[in-house]
Amino acid sequence: MGPSCPNRRRHSLRVVTATLFGLCVLSVAVAQTNDPLLPGVIYVCSGERMFIENCNIRDTSDNATCMVGHPDHVLANGIMQYTYVTKGALKKLFPTCTQPSAKQAAAAQAFQKRQQDTYNANAQKANDQLNAIQQQQAQSGGGYGQPAPPKNAEERAMRRCVSSGRLPATCTGNSLLGAFGQMLSQVLPGANKEPTPGPDMAGVFEGPGHWRLDFIDGGVLVNCSFLSPNQEAYSLDFKGGHAVLTINTRPRPLVLTLHGTETITGPPGPVTIDGVVAGGYTPGSSSPGHTETSQTTTHEIVDKSQTGNYGQSQLTYQGNNQYDAATTHTSSTYVAGASTPGYTNFVPKRATCPAINLSSKGAGTGIQTMQTDLLKTAFGGEKGPPTPPGIRMHGIFAASTGFSVQFFPESAILGCGPDAARAYPYTVEPGATGVAIKIAAPDHPLALTIKPDGSLDPGDTNPYQVHGRIVTGQDNNDNFTFAPLEQSCNLATLTPSKTIPSSGGGATTMLASAGNPTASAGNPAATPSNSGGALSSSAAPLGNATLSIVSGLPPQPDVPNPLAGHPYTLLRNSVADILAKQGIAVPQGSNPYKVLGIACGNHTPDCQKILDAVKANAASAIRADANGSGTFPGVSPGTYYLMISARYNNQALVWDHPIQLKPGPNTLSLDQRNATPIN
Repeated sequence: MGPSCPNRRRHSLRVVTATLFGLCVLSVAVAQTNDPLLPGVIYVCSGERMFIENCNIRDTSDNATCMVGHPDHVLANGIMQYTYVTKGALKKLFPTCTQPSAKQAAAAQAFQKRQQDTYNANAQKANDQLNAIQQQQAQSGGGYGQPAPPKNAEERAMRRCVSSGRLPATCTGNSLLGAFGQMLSQVLPGANKEPTPGPDMAGVFEGPGHWRLDFIDGGVLVNCSFLSPNQEAYSLDFKGGHAVLTINTRPRPLVLTLHGTETITGPPGPVTIDGVVAGGYTPGSSSPGHTETSQTTTHEIVDKSQTGNYGQSQLTYQGNNQYDAATTHTSSTYVAGASTPGYTNFVPKRATCPAINLSSKGAGTGIQTMQTDLLKTAFGGEKGPPTPPGIRMHGIFAASTGFSVQFFPESAILGCGPDAARAYPYTVEPGATGVAIKIAAPDHPLALTIKPDGSLDPGDTNPYQVHGRIVTGQDNNDNFTFAPLEQSCNLATLTPSKTIPSSGGGATTMLASAGNPTASAGNPAATPSNSGGALSSSAAPLGNATLSIVSGLPPQPDVPNPLAGHPYTLLRNSVADILAKQGIAVPQGSNPYKVLGIACGNHTPDCQKILDAVKANAASAIRADANGSGTFPGVSPGTYYLMISARYNNQALVWDHPIQLKPGPNTLSLDQRNATPIN
């Protein structure tokens, strides 16, 4: 290992651990401003150095736990030991220890203030973006209107992320991680360089001989035997139906094979690794703050009756019973001192480690997961599904048609144009014929093949309907509510991109899954004829296009299916059009279903008027079985409108979208994704 390696190792691990644990400090600094336990300063207790990393911000009692660092105790993985101690215990312990100097305390307070100011700015920016999402429908003037245009690219990205179905806390965390990445790039130029979109690795793999691979953004932390984790670069290649992982260790690279998502193996026999071990600790340094004083003098012309408000030295007679009154103002500004945190020094060390046979089963949590989970919980959100270990994808891939795929560790967002987007889980599966990315969209699974030039081939050029959504508000539990934003884009080869397409696609009707696989998914059929207002029945069907409805709402323990026994109606026109033809207006901010509910709830004449018009417009009607399933008798192919409602999780939902029926059997699953909430 060359002489520069220890320094590189020190910087890389310090960046990872400082980012991870520094985020905790940012989120708790304000809560601890008046706490006698000051984070970040060293206490020496019985000869051992200790410092508070952070404390629980939600619990201000002495029972709250604090994360305490022990820089004199470095674990085998190269990271210092941390323990959890209650505030009450620390309040008893620290007064018996050697106290930090006033200079050190002032520097720590100044450092925390700078960090907190940076955090507040980034958190406010992320919260402003979420608030803009909540206000967009009010700005557009109605629950059924189009959302107001985003104010900037960041707001559009946040809106798209939340509407896609990813957790709001995850979206906010990604936004903040981007901001922290920008800060990091200012400190270490090039450290936050965006990698080219493509495959990478995720998760932790462990094995005998203290082997551990912890994959992080931009590399992998490698350690075995007594070595500390050392960040290394790696590459992925796909040969013979397997993924080959090459890690740039010394004296020779590790060439490993990934089997499925759980196992990594290497060549037989021991492996020699040039790594690093902890070799001491360099304490931090600080400089005290100081106060700067400045004076300014203002002048005012006053008459003799006003001179009593000033001292004799302030007044200069100007003649004609007028005086110049001079007032001197003194202001003081505190200039914070500088503080540099301490760090562990690492020295080169060679180790002989056993043959590599690693598994992700039972492996500990990686630094990457700890970092992202920390940001999610900092905003009071759920952690969400864990990132699967093994091969993942990152970055944006876009087609000239406006279709795009944006990969995250836990999901892939399918998009059409700039706003319609939906997130689904995915897998990356090497095979004899190439590498397939399988995106699990329930109604239209998508398989992409990674081509040698790095592009993604969908193997199709037909239209693909993206079940996008727009935010309409929040329910009583502060969860976002959505309305559908259906868009259709033609599939085409996807190439790496830095941005989401700014245009492409068009509004479309909901497509039921047609029984005829050769039927086109393109232009919607014309509105069917009224057939004289007849209602299709099993005994007298009006056509050969049938529609089977199934419930896709997740089951709840000891609760019947929310759609069980509900009436399902297939209309030739939308409810909004039916009301308009009856001369019944829908007030701004309301919707047709609210108008119908209020009319019938108040027993007004409009209630029966609307119901009669709906009956006359209906093409077919059925009642669901106990599972929420039912099949409409045949109708003519074309575009129809659903009229279905239910209550799920204390939220009223309606399915009232246009739906295109093709000749033969069609199917549709009803769930929260394609429902419109009624508040």
